[in-house]
Amino acid sequence: MRIEVSGIRFSAAHLIAGHGKCERLHGHNWSVSVSVEGEVDEGGMVLDFLELRKVLEEECSKLDHRVLLPERSQHLRMGRVAGGFRVEAAGKEYLFPEGDILLLPLREVTAEELARLLGERVLERIGSPNLKRVEVRVEESPGQFAVFSRTL
Repeated sequence: MRIEVSGIRFSAAHLIAGHGKCERLHGHNWSVSVSVEGEVDEGGMVLDFLELRKVLEEECSKLDHRVLLPERSQHLRMGRVAGGFRVEAAGKEYLFPEGDILLLPLREVTAEELARLLGERVLERIGSPNLKRVEVRVEESPGQFAVFSRTL
């Protein structure tokens, strides 16, 4: 059996160094969905929709209205400075208030990497023994998305 929760949204800015116009700071209104497959339990459910939605909403709210930065990037030079966070990319220098950024354990902030990150976080938090597969879809703009899937 497969269940899905969709329509979770967050807005965030990012840049992808060395990738043409994407190396300029820009933002997206991201849309995220999650589906899980598994056996129906004694209560007649694979997983409670509300629990699944709550986990995904909480994870996406951490990303919402932030500048997302990849802490494992080979292309960005980053560091804390007095009252903020400095980023150098493609000959440009950005200075952000520290509270506006979110460092993520990624090489780059892409739909693919965000799908993987959110998928792993959902798996860590729901851990139901009857689950067989989890899929997370991250859409950065209509028709452009990445899907992370893991068979358990």
